Amino acid sequence: MTKTPIWMSAAEALSKVQPGMSIAFPHLSAEPGVLTAALWKRAEAVKDLTVISGMLLTGYKFLSAPCAANITFKTWFLPGTLLRKTAADVKAEYLPLTWAQTARYLMETPFDVGLIQVSPADDEGYHSFGICCTAVKGIAHSAKLLIAQVNPSMPRTLGDSRIHASQIDILVEGDAPLTEYPNRPLDEIDSEIGRLIADLIPDGSSISLGVGGIPLAAANALIDKGARDLRFINTFTDPSMALIEAGCATADMPKAETGDIFGSQALYDWVANNPAVALSDALTTHRPEDFVRRKTVVSVNSALEVDLLGQVNAETIGGKQAGSMGGLIDFAVGGQVEGGQFILGLRSQTNQGKPRIVTKLDGDIVSLSRTFVETVVTEYGVVNLRGLTVRERALALASIAHPDDRDALRAAANSY
Repeated sequence: MTKTPIWMSAAEALSKVQPGMSIAFPHLSAEPGVLTAALWKRAEAVKDLTVISGMLLTGYKFLSAPCAANITFKTWFLPGTLLRKTAADVKAEYLPLTWAQTARYLMETPFDVGLIQVSPADDEGYHSFGICCTAVKGIAHSAKLLIAQVNPSMPRTLGDSRIHASQIDILVEGDAPLTEYPNRPLDEIDSEIGRLIADLIPDGSSISLGVGGIPLAAANALIDKGARDLRFINTFTDPSMALIEAGCATADMPKAETGDIFGSQALYDWVANNPAVALSDALTTHRPEDFVRRKTVVSVNSALEVDLLGQVNAETIGGKQAGSMGGLIDFAVGGQVEGGQFILGLRSQTNQGKPRIVTKLDGDIVSLSRTFVETVVTEYGVVNLRGLTVRERALALASIAHPDDRDALRAAANSY
């Protein structure tokens, strides 16, 4: 017999949360804000809760609120700087997972309660996951009790983005604008790195642009050079939309296969019922066999720093967790497939004038081993480390460091 979900208020729905339970919900703009607000109120009276999610654009004040003593927060994305701004003495536990591993973790972990956000149902009773597939699909699959915030502002998207009402236990009305993910303004350094990266991307590539100023600059440069027949995987943001609108994408549909969409309200409006974009989870886009199937995957990635051995730190600042691996390792593996490229783009120095190409990484954690690091780009040039000895790699990296840092780096490189 087909199950009919029950409509409740958010407070009524979250009253189902009992001591000792685990509660999972999606991240970024897909966070079901009406439900999570009710969760923090409920947590004030319920002890020993485990909460699992990713990067929260709404902030982390719940970790310093009265409910904090009752919560253990586990996250696959730990943005330390944001946490320290919104919650003092943060208590959060980091899950060091690649994005494909995160998808598998969410599919295989039996959470007591899942909180998701969906569009209103269509005539056949199907809701859309909207802008998030990997996290929402995994949580919906694994939750013993599934509660969905039904938001008319959530766009209906195509691909693997449907869930029937009969698969949901409780529905809660929750009309609210989706949180936008802003792009920071570009400067000339970003633009130069973007131009150098764009020159490395051939027409016909399947590209993953990642998030931030450098991927945005690379997208602008691809438009300027008239790139053609591109396909898009991984996250889908405003720069990817701009490339499609500029005629740089393949004529085939879908032009993009993505697990997460985040950016401006204009982007959320654009993806609604758009056949150019298909939702897929990371177990369809980030596995080695997925890269083999595509053959021409070019990923644009970022890092906090690279040492002269080619080792990458993408996670720690001052020895403390400040980010996550996300798809970094997944796409580094993809770069080893015939026709693939793993491109690492970074500014030569921080805004405080500290080098990003260094003799020793910030902490003890190596996000990506030297074996996978090949093409590195700063505003001072491009080096390809494939086939170079340890000393040659170090000298190559020193050559694209900031001029103020090169002499010391070259001296260190010659000692290898």
